[in-house]
Amino acid sequence: MILSILIRSFKSSLIGRKLIRLRPSIIKGSLTYRALILIYKTLSDSYDRSFIVRLLRKLCYPIENKVTLQKFQFKEGSLLKRALDIFLSPFILPIGFLFFFMVSLVRVCEGTVLLLLLTVISMLLGIALARAEEEMEVIDPRGFVLFLGASMFLIGYAAFIVQIANAGGIPLLDEQVRRKLSAELNYLSWTTVPGAAFILSSSKVRRCEAIIFSIIGFIPSFLLAFRTEMIAYILAILTVLYNRKLIGLGFITTAFMMLIISFIGVGAFRSIATGLVQNPIISVLYRPTITVAALDTIVRLYGFRPVTNGYIHLAAISSLGLISGSRYGPRNLIGRYTLGRTDVSTTATLIGGPLLDWGILGVLASSLIYSYMLALSHRFSRGREALLGPYAVLYSYLVVGIETGVLDLNVYIYLLISILIVIFSLRPKR
Repeated sequence: MILSILIRSFKSSLIGRKLIRLRPSIIKGSLTYRALILIYKTLSDSYDRSFIVRLLRKLCYPIENKVTLQKFQFKEGSLLKRALDIFLSPFILPIGFLFFFMVSLVRVCEGTVLLLLLTVISMLLGIALARAEEEMEVIDPRGFVLFLGASMFLIGYAAFIVQIANAGGIPLLDEQVRRKLSAELNYLSWTTVPGAAFILSSSKVRRCEAIIFSIIGFIPSFLLAFRTEMIAYILAILTVLYNRKLIGLGFITTAFMMLIISFIGVGAFRSIATGLVQNPIISVLYRPTITVAALDTIVRLYGFRPVTNGYIHLAAISSLGLISGSRYGPRNLIGRYTLGRTDVSTTATLIGGPLLDWGILGVLASSLIYSYMLALSHRFSRGREALLGPYAVLYSYLVVGIETGVLDLNVYIYLLISILIVIFSLRPKR
């Protein structure tokens, strides 16, 4: 409905018609286009001959000779399958958002309760709009998604190796080493998260190969010890492999255990490394309380009006020195407006940043767009498995963002790439 109207309007517009006419003559004849096509074909042709693929197949060959690893099918209608279908669906966004507030220990004001209800309604409306979209043709983006995923994965792994070499140790095991990490190399290393999801959704892998590749891909996120990327990686891979029916109950159980370890274990490691005497489980469980309290403080102090006019979200770019503006990160600025301190990194849920920047309209618009694109990618990924990668990236970072917010430059880029892949893969039926 909405998307199909926009696509048709663009194609019939003056700019759209000009671009369509110019595309064959100018774009395809450009040196940049020819270079990209050459790189794409080279990577695509060499995929089956690559060292990683040959190694995976060699490792899996003895297993596949002994065990038949066919696609895993959960029993239709079983309680476990229903639970997993809901957990890995777009509905987890409003459900998770409500659950996050429920487990917090904050007595929020009436304004925050109203904001919560309006946000959930906006999310449900976005899902409903995506489900109401007319049927569209889905162009198979498998080749492009695989090319993009392989590029991101290789860049990420190379940056991770350089990062570890420069730091002189394993950040997970040594807090002093972690403080030496380069922010730029971290950003590059984290591209292994969407890269792995794109590869697994678009490549012809068997179950054993997919599981081994998933373990290899988890190494950078795990050893760099950043909780957000660890959780996002596990959620993204779980989403892709479950929907491709490549994993069973054992892998899913292991994945959930890794989620718990990532959520609690990293905090425990840091507590031990820094010499802090605290219970990591209590510390983690108290995080929803701190985050919801920050959002409630914003509502109590400023109501539903815009305060920073985009300053918070732009800080994700300006804090890296890429543009002029604040040298404090977005969460440090949230700390400034809630606690009066910039030396504290403060999360304020998925809607804290939009609320400060654009008020209630920003909250409703962002919630609607997030849920709409999440549900749209989920719906059309059923017909094209390659779209499972973009869906998994949107799903994982939005679910993690329920606590942390979407306030990082790399996450902006991942979400934008995923959304564009979905949009450009759809064509209205004539």
